[in-house]
Amino acid sequence: MNWAITSSAYGPVGRPTGDIDDAACPGFLANLLTGLGHAEDAKGDFVLDLAEVDHIAANALLTLTMARKDAVARGVKIILARPTQAVREILEISRYQLIFDIVDSLEPGSH
Repeated sequence: MNWAITSSAYGPVGRPTGDIDDAACPGFLANLLTGLGHAEDAKGDFVLDLAEVDHIAANALLTLTMARKDAVARGVKIILARPTQAVREILEISRYQLIFDIVDSLEPGSH
């Protein structure tokens, strides 16, 4: 997994690419927490852009849930954006649409 951070109208955007497998989870969590810090400083949301993620492992979903707890404590919302069809199916099977906003665009209001 590679990681870049950019920005959007929502706030900071984390852009992982490739597979988020078990081996990537420690780095994934560290990057998520850094992004949440940027969002807290900017008083915005944190967007996780999943457009370039081919696969997300179960442990990565657990990592995302752990990051959500940190986000709630910081007063930041994590938004999952532009998941690929395969990742969207994993998120829906895991019922993540109940705890995260999942959007198809990086522009607010154009879900």
